[in-house]
Amino acid sequence: MNKMAAFDALAAGYDLGFGQSLTGQAQRQVARRWLLQFLAGKGSLRILEINCGTGDDAWWLASLGHQVVATDQSAAMIDAANAKGPQHNDVVAPQFLTCAFHELGSLQDHVPFDLVFSNFAGLNCITPPQLHQLGKTFQALLQPEGHLALVLFGKYCWWESCYYLLKGHWRQAGRRWTQRPQLARLTDTVQQSISYYSVRQFSRRLPTFRLLTAKPVGLFIPPSYLEPAMRKHPRLFHLLVWLDTKSQPLPLLSALADHTYVLLKKNVP
Repeated sequence: MNKMAAFDALAAGYDLGFGQSLTGQAQRQVARRWLLQFLAGKGSLRILEINCGTGDDAWWLASLGHQVVATDQSAAMIDAANAKGPQHNDVVAPQFLTCAFHELGSLQDHVPFDLVFSNFAGLNCITPPQLHQLGKTFQALLQPEGHLALVLFGKYCWWESCYYLLKGHWRQAGRRWTQRPQLARLTDTVQQSISYYSVRQFSRRLPTFRLLTAKPVGLFIPPSYLEPAMRKHPRLFHLLVWLDTKSQPLPLLSALADHTYVLLKKNVP
C-alpha cells in the first residue's frame, strides 16, 4: 500500500479514532481558542486550510462567517469533509479540494488569502527542504498582510517522554529531541516520516515570515495514544483539560506540549 492509499484508508476511521476522541476534541478546542484570539475583530477572512482531514475545522471556520478553501492530499478525506454538509445547512460551505502540499501553487485562481491554517502537525510530515519550498508557495498565496496559523508537534513533549520512560522505551522517550526524521506507523504496512522542530528551528525554515507568537496545545491534555487511560479516569481527564485552559502562552511551555500553535506574519519585500 502506498502512502496516498494509506491516508485514504485512514479516512473512514479518522473521526472516531481522533476527531471524536476525548483527547483529540480537547486539544482541538485549545487550538481554536488561540486561533480565535487572532480572528477576533477581523471580519470575514479568506482562509486556506491545508491538510484539512475530514473538515471539522473548515466547517467551524465557515460557521464563523469566513470564506474557506480547504485542501487535503487524500480524496477520501475530502469526500468525508463534503459529506458533513447536511449537518451545516445554515453555513456557506467551504470549497474542499484534493490537493497535496506540492500542488498548492495551482490555487492561483483563489488568491489572495488572508490566512493559511494547518492543524495537528500536517507540516511535520514533510522534509525540511520541502517545508522551505512550501514557504515560498505561502508567500505567493497570501496577501501582503497575510498570516500563517500552524499547529505543529511540540519538540519536547513531557507527556511522551515520561510515558515511554516509564515503559522502559528509552529511544522512543527522546524521539522528538533528535534532528533526524522519525518514522511513525500509519497502518500495518505504511510508515510516515516525521520531522520535529523547535519553534525557532521551524521559523528559520520560513525566512519570508516573521514569528509573532507560540502557544501550547496539549500541555496537560495527553497525546491521543493515551486515550484509553483518559476514558478510564474521566475525573483526571477533566482536571487535565482545566489545567490546559489555565496554562500560560509562553514559548517554553509550548515546547513541552504535545502540540504548539505558532502564528507568523508575511514579510513585505
